[in-house]
This record gives sequence, structure tokens and C-alpha cells, in this order.
Amino acid sequence: MVDTDPARDADIDLVARIATGDKQAFETLFTSYGERVFRYAHRLIHDVPKAEEVTNDVMIEVWKNAAKFEGRSKVSTWILGITRHLALNAVRGKKFDTVDVDSAPEIVDPGLSAERDSVAGEREDLKQKLRQALGRLSADHRDVIELTFFQGCSYQEIAAIVGCPENTVKTRMFHARKQLHGILSGLGLDAGSYGAEGVAI
Repeated sequence: MVDTDPARDADIDLVARIATGDKQAFETLFTSYGERVFRYAHRLIHDVPKAEEVTNDVMIEVWKNAAKFEGRSKVSTWILGITRHLALNAVRGKKFDTVDVDSAPEIVDPGLSAERDSVAGEREDLKQKLRQALGRLSADHRDVIELTFFQGCSYQEIAAIVGCPENTVKTRMFHARKQLHGILSGLGLDAGSYGAEGVAI
């Protein structure tokens, strides 16, 4: 018996429909992934307006390249990979390639604005300390922590997103967790109880 993942099948179906120009499918996919993409982009960039810009650019890339998606990875892995690439370009100050997107559907997601306001208005001391701790990690180590605890990705998925062997991801995670424990302890947090926004590490 072959195991199937209904959620994965549904995402692949949406991408296939987007490839034919189905704007309703695009809106459905954006509703499912817009907030997640924004969260990841914001954690990489730490700038709300740029994270919003990256989110829009990511979804435009999905619209443009849906026909090229071959289904060899999860749709979420593909989308987060695009997010990482565009977010890192934004961090490096690179300009995005300009393309004719007149045929692309307008991106409107009230939930994204709510998420933006939530991120911009966060005041909890715990979250601030956790972000401070993550900020002290190297980019590679921070990436694996965020993709694991914030995005729920497996090591295999992270390897596909960041473009390195799975064993390298495991090694980075080992060192990242070790460093994070020390940093959190130094900030007065119980490193055994808190991880990324309260997730045990």
C-alpha cells in the first residue's frame, strides 16, 4: 500500500492549476503560505516592509514558475527555498530582477497585514531574548534552527532549501543547539525548557 499525504497532493494540485493560469488556485495557495513565507522572510531580514516585499516577490515567482515545478519535493520546500533566496538577496542589497507581472493576479491578504502588525508590535520579554539569542548564531546555524522550530521542516527538507547535504544540516543543528543553550542560559532563560518561541530545544 502506498502512503499518501493529502495535504501534499492538494498543494501539488494547486500548483498544477496555477501553471494553467488559475487565479483562484493562486489565491488559495497564497492564503495557505503567505503568512508562513512572511514569517520566514522576516526572521531572515528583520525588516517588516522588506519582508512584505519579499513575500509578494516569492508568490509572483510561484505564479511565473509553477509550470516548472516537478513535484520532486514538497511544495512547501520549494516555496521556502524561493523565500530564502530572495530574502538573502534583499539582505545583500541586491535588486530583484524586474519582470512583466501584469498578467499575475493582485495579491491581497488581510491576514498578512494582521501578521505584520503582530510581528511589529511584539513586546514580550521572552520573545525578545530568544530573538537576541538567535541573532548571536551564525547565519547557517540560525537558518537550521528557524527552519526546524519555526517552519517545522525535516532535515531532508532543510537540505533541499539551503542546498547542502543532509549530514551537514545535522552537524549544523548539533552545534546550533549547543550554542543556543549557552546563550539562553546567559540571558537567564532555562535552556532546557525554551527554544524558538517556547519550543523545547
